[in-house]
Amino acid sequence: SEDTARGVWMALPHEALLASRRESTHLNVFHGGGFSEAIALRVRDAACENGVEVTMHNLVDFEAFSGGPAQSSPALLLITTVEDEQPCPASAACLRFLRRKSHGPKTLDGLQFAVLGLGDSNLLAVAWRRVDCFGARDCNQAAEKVDSWLKHLG
Repeated sequence: SEDTARGVWMALPHEALLASRRESTHLNVFHGGGFSEAIALRVRDAACENGVEVTMHNLVDFEAFSGGPAQSSPALLLITTVEDEQPCPASAACLRFLRRKSHGPKTLDGLQFAVLGLGDSNLLAVAWRRVDCFGARDCNQAAEKVDSWLKHLG
């Protein structure tokens, strides 16, 4: 059911929020609008209940965030994969920034981050006419790419 799925999605960020509370009282949450913004609002509410202040950002603003003083606070990036393994437009802007050849391996040094992938296996089912050969991993390629680049840069 939809409620069960929401519970699973919220389990990982909630644990990350509790861990961040021990080290920081602030969390930056990046979303791409739409569904990821709705999840970001739920994360914000859960964080506030646990005494963590949250600043919400759109993913297109990740470039301005990086390297600034806000980078000292943990960041949660909600990355949506849409059809054909592609990120949503805001996630794509973040990924383009991360892929810049001018970045060195220490560009995001010290950034504590978590990436939550949001995908929909129904999109794959429509494209391929079957669901049985796809798993959650197949719906989160954009999040996997962002996670890989964040690790590479910091």
